[in-house]
Amino acid sequence: MNTVKKIGESIRLLRLKKGLSQEQLALHSGVNTSYLGQVERGENNPTIHTLEKIATGLEVPIGSLIGDSELTDCVEKNKKTILAVLNPDDLKQLVMGAIKTNAMNLRSESHSTTARIDEEDENNETN
Repeated sequence: MNTVKKIGESIRLLRLKKGLSQEQLALHSGVNTSYLGQVERGENNPTIHTLEKIATGLEVPIGSLIGDSELTDCVEKNKKTILAVLNPDDLKQLVMGAIKTNAMNLRSESHSTTARIDEEDENNETN
């Protein structure tokens, strides 16, 4: 079975598993119903953009449409490996760093907004 047919079969199986008709999935995905049928039958080669829309309609990651369980397994193993390598102190340090960075960004945005409001007030007072 070629890749286009495998993708179509994956979409069809996921759609059926979710209990959706082709019409319902097409509506949720924002794609034409007949086009979706062609994709499911492997008659049409969808773009990545279309696959993203269909994945969104199915509420699944786009990788699940490709049906590459080896890729999915590899990603999951890598996530677990990264978490296993980080000790609790390293993880705490990463999280605290992210929080500090976000706080500094928010503070910076707040200061620029305040300065812009002050400038607008001064301009309004002089006019």
